[in-house]
Amino acid sequence: MRGRLLRLALLANVAACAGQAAPPPAITLDTSVSAAGVIDVTGVPAGTLHVLKRTELSQDVWAAILRISVRPSDDSQASDAPPAMLGKYTVENDRIRFVPAFPFDRGRQYNVVFDSAAIPGSGGGDRTRVTATVGLPDDRQEPSTTVTRIYPTAQVIPENQLRLYVHFSAPMGLRGGVDQVALVDEDGREVVDPFLPLDTELWNGDRTRYTLFLDPGRVKRGILPNQEMGRALVPGRRYTLVVKEAWRDAHGLPLKGEFRCEYRIGPAIERPLSMQSWKIDVPAGGTRAPLAVTFPEPLDHGLLMRAIGVARGGTMIDGEIGVERGETKWTFTPREPWQPGEHELVALSFLEDLAGNRIGRAFEADEFSRSDSSGEPSRFTRRFTVIAR
Repeated sequence: MRGRLLRLALLANVAACAGQAAPPPAITLDTSVSAAGVIDVTGVPAGTLHVLKRTELSQDVWAAILRISVRPSDDSQASDAPPAMLGKYTVENDRIRFVPAFPFDRGRQYNVVFDSAAIPGSGGGDRTRVTATVGLPDDRQEPSTTVTRIYPTAQVIPENQLRLYVHFSAPMGLRGGVDQVALVDEDGREVVDPFLPLDTELWNGDRTRYTLFLDPGRVKRGILPNQEMGRALVPGRRYTLVVKEAWRDAHGLPLKGEFRCEYRIGPAIERPLSMQSWKIDVPAGGTRAPLAVTFPEPLDHGLLMRAIGVARGGTMIDGEIGVERGETKWTFTPREPWQPGEHELVALSFLEDLAGNRIGRAFEADEFSRSDSSGEPSRFTRRFTVIAR
């Protein structure tokens, strides 16, 4: 029924314009609604807008009707065409509007394609296809964004290292970083395909931290990529992670300069974490001195900041977390002075070391078949006692 209504609407619009060529729809990037920008398509027949407004369409169908994507650089291959941007599609009074999930980057160009043939029920007849290239002007002249730090900060990492975190001084663009980094061995040779080719979902909320995964298929033994290529890192050798200057920030400008971080590779770590091996230095009651927990080996920095906490009587205590000494020391400074009595150090089940090992669960032995229907991570605890001064 909806398809019939839509065809009738299209025919009505064609009839209304018989003998007079209607101007094609217009595509604009509008900043009057939001400084981040929205895409508007105006000049679409009113009947078509009416039917679209009354019809529920999936994100994929909307993206076929109105596709917005980052314009590839001049040296990109056709096979490297970027995916459609995510966002919200709506039909306003006289236009189709796209609000991006992430703001448009200043200084970057975007391809926009409106294709009426993709509208359900159109039958592909009387196709209207309009393309445009749009973008927000760059309000800066000189690059200023830098890489501030790369984690782990330890000089030695295991051959089965799983993640690296690249931190930036300012928000970066939407594009991911696998093509903007290189892993180079001590002989100056670039390692082939060391990283998992994922993209935008590996940014944090404000796009100042990007997570690089060394391909788990190469890290984990018994999996085909590992059998064919082996691990990307070889024990005893040195490697340099190179962050290229060409990586674009949120203003569309390159980084201020290239950044390099060198690691020496140690043996693989293939045993599960054990809270019993952690050394806990307990502060005196009545003070706000930090609780210090020291690990025998570095843990994952990104997870350390959110997977460990302190509880008293089953209630989590507010405080400030710190990570020191190459991610081998975790500190907690309470907001209020320590109360004498029993406390618990709480670690959530997603805490990992550099090789992806969890408490009671080694990455190498994990079959990834477990699931938790509650959606809540498991909690592991270790008691300690705060003594009054």
